[in-house]
Amino acid sequence: MKTIIITGATSGIGFECARQAARIAPRNQIILTCRNLEAGNSVVQNIARQTGHQHLSCMQLDLASLSSISAFKAQLAEKQLTGIAALINNAGIQNIAKTQYTNDGFESTFGVNHLAPFYLTLLLLPLMDGNASITFTASGVHDPKQKTGIEAPVFKSAKELAYPAETYEKLNLAGQRRYSTSKLCNILTVYELQRRLTDTNIRVNAFDPGLVPGTGLARTYPPLLRLVWKYVFPALRYFVPNVNTAQNSGKRLADLACSADYQYARGKYFEGTKEIPSSGDSYNQNFQRLLWESSVALLGIHQNETTVSLN
Repeated sequence: MKTIIITGATSGIGFECARQAARIAPRNQIILTCRNLEAGNSVVQNIARQTGHQHLSCMQLDLASLSSISAFKAQLAEKQLTGIAALINNAGIQNIAKTQYTNDGFESTFGVNHLAPFYLTLLLLPLMDGNASITFTASGVHDPKQKTGIEAPVFKSAKELAYPAETYEKLNLAGQRRYSTSKLCNILTVYELQRRLTDTNIRVNAFDPGLVPGTGLARTYPPLLRLVWKYVFPALRYFVPNVNTAQNSGKRLADLACSADYQYARGKYFEGTKEIPSSGDSYNQNFQRLLWESSVALLGIHQNETTVSLN
């Protein structure tokens, strides 16, 4: 039985993605990752009731902990699971409050949004089906030309982003930039990873869900802005392009990752259902290579742990 793995699937876009994946792939095993197993199992039961899917489960995974990621891989290996058909790296955070750090001491936005899915992907490659898909949830905020209102990204090496220098910039502006930079890193990773998988049938793509008000992404916003995010911003979808509901974006994400309609999409950036160019910086191969090499060095991963060349 082939397997679909979705991170960040207990709410918002990820939850809707899991529901759609259950409909697209009724015979596949679908694993939702979560930090809290009790909450995750409740979501699994909810989706099973709604879709009738018989092969849903939840496994513990904390993307703020490299040891949790390696333990997750070990559990899959113990189950002799070798047919991962789709890995959907959807989980992410946007921290615009005080600077926070992961269990391993990395700045949290960069650690959770880039280093964690990068590490997870490398570890799971040996367990993947030969025609697997790998999808990263990115964001239009990575591209200054889209004028999203979020501070533009500033690319640096993984070490500099993981251990940022002290800044006197306002916390919300620094937080926005860290988020947009982490999303740029997702796309840089997609292009570099796809190039390193050229001799395989594995496809790697990036997905922009658009602005999706009402999700948990705004949990670190000030109280007033959280209210605006939850109750005012949803109305923008009637007037502003690429403002979506979680249901619409989740469905599109599942389709990109699991539907045969996208089986030939390799190393592409999608805004919803439409393939579009990403930012100029995202195509910079020097950036792609530097991010790859510095991330590998930071994580300390070894060649025998993955099937893609780390050099």
